[in-house]
Amino acid sequence: MGSDTLPRAWQGMPVVAADDRSSRSGLSENQRDPTVGRLMKDLSVARKKKPNPTAETLRGLEESGDRVAEWASENAALILGVIAAALAIAAGVGIYVQAGVNSRDSAADALAIATSQYRQAMGADPIAGPIPEPANPEFGEKTRSEYIDRFAHVANEHAGTTSGALAWLEAGHLQTELGRLEAAAESFGHARDDARGTSIAALGSIRLAHLAEERGDARSAAESYEAAAAVETYPLRAGALADAARCWAEAGAPDRALAAFQRLETEHPDEVIPPQIASLIGELRLAK
Repeated sequence: MGSDTLPRAWQGMPVVAADDRSSRSGLSENQRDPTVGRLMKDLSVARKKKPNPTAETLRGLEESGDRVAEWASENAALILGVIAAALAIAAGVGIYVQAGVNSRDSAADALAIATSQYRQAMGADPIAGPIPEPANPEFGEKTRSEYIDRFAHVANEHAGTTSGALAWLEAGHLQTELGRLEAAAESFGHARDDARGTSIAALGSIRLAHLAEERGDARSAAESYEAAAAVETYPLRAGALADAARCWAEAGAPDRALAAFQRLETEHPDEVIPPQIASLIGELRLAK
């Protein structure tokens, strides 16, 4: 604004900008207005006092982290010891499991090799099919004797495994073919005991029952059949109970025969009973 536009009374006076006037007076805008000043001061105090959850959480985490770091520093040996112990246990379990798997695989391989080589030695297919009787009886006896020892060795080397128990069954079978019935009974007993609670144990009991019947010991046969029937995983339990009932009757123990047959009817209601056994039990019931 030029001087020519000012009122005549103001002309000649120096013009001072508003900012200059404020600075010269030494008062801020807030100081000039007490109300505004108080409001600004209260707002500033409120901002300072208002809690900040995020900041407090971060501060707490930092303090916790510091305490954890301090504890870890003071107990480094203990922490490393616990980690080392955990790793050692894990490694030990892994080695134990792997050793068990390797043992079972080794036993299965040993049994498979012995079985295949025996079949080949007897002139049979190494995998499956019937085993022919050699034309030379001495050769057959010698081969069987050799592989009895071979299967017994596999069974002893891998005792406690399924393949070990099966090797005992194979040895007992060859001993039966050679007429070594006492030795066969011992082998079947090993198979039954080494595989206790399994179908292989039941097979051992069945083989023992057959031997007992061959020597005329009906009571021992009945007990072995019942032992086989007691194995839950054995799929031919019903047949074992039927044979047990028959043998108990032959042994002159009608009550035990009827009890075994009652189990057969109760536990296997859909089983087809052989006619001769059904007839025998019918006679025992009539006699009661």
